[in-house]
Amino acid sequence: MNRFLVKLFIFSFFPLATLYGVFLLENGTADPFYQRFTTPKQEALILGNSKAAQGIIPAVLDQKLFQEFGAKIYNYSFTVYNSPYGPVYLESLTKKLDENSKSGYFVITVDPWSIASDINDPDNPDKFEENGRFLAKIDKVNSGQNFTYLFDWFSKSYYEILLMKLKPNFSKLHSDGWFETTADMIGTSEPERRKQMVDFYNDYLTKYRYSEKRFKYLQKTIEFLQTKGSVFLVRLPLHQDILEIENELDPDFDSRMNFISQQYEIPYFEFNDSKIKWQFKDGLHMTLESARDFSDHLSKEILLSRK
Repeated sequence: MNRFLVKLFIFSFFPLATLYGVFLLENGTADPFYQRFTTPKQEALILGNSKAAQGIIPAVLDQKLFQEFGAKIYNYSFTVYNSPYGPVYLESLTKKLDENSKSGYFVITVDPWSIASDINDPDNPDKFEENGRFLAKIDKVNSGQNFTYLFDWFSKSYYEILLMKLKPNFSKLHSDGWFETTADMIGTSEPERRKQMVDFYNDYLTKYRYSEKRFKYLQKTIEFLQTKGSVFLVRLPLHQDILEIENELDPDFDSRMNFISQQYEIPYFEFNDSKIKWQFKDGLHMTLESARDFSDHLSKEILLSRK
């Protein structure tokens, strides 16, 4: 019996050790979210969906704002499915934030989708779709290795982690949370990709509407973060085709944001009336060049707002 147990241990140890070694190789090239749950707690955060995840580069903000706030900023943005404002996102960001932080800063990006929910019952938190996704299920968001995510939410084969070390990468989740990607630009033109995005969001119009409950959770998020530092509300730029769809979903959106701006005495930066011509991969997500330029522009606006 003892010999059997020894053999069992030997034959199980090496596969498990190999699997653990593979997990250690993941550096943001195989999965767009995993590393956000393995990095330490942070003193400053960027919040939002994929527009912010791709469009705001922490390293660029740090160049101008680190001296102002004394904290490096981390991009804790996910997707329109995973991180609309609500109890799940609020709880997750409180876990990611250093509890001792008192003088950091927070870029809260907003759009009509971030405060919208199922058209049939938009104000019922029990039916918010993120309840069944990983932000609701992952308790530890700053562990060195996050096995909960790897076992339950890593959607690819684990071999993909190894393959991504050997072949050219078109996407990478950086250690500061910025998701850099050109994968969605392969094989199609910008007008084709924009049409796909227009079709996608036109379909969303039939399924979602403004949620008063999510709006209140956005306010709760601001109230919490104001106890930790300075808050800046940002609506990222869009191609006109996508902007028209967002405005159709919530014609009063900017009025709501201006109300919040006045209520909490925080700046609201709305970049769709800017004279700057930003470039987009698909009408929604900015190109890498525009993301860098936008991040630099945003940091200047933040500095100006503090004078």
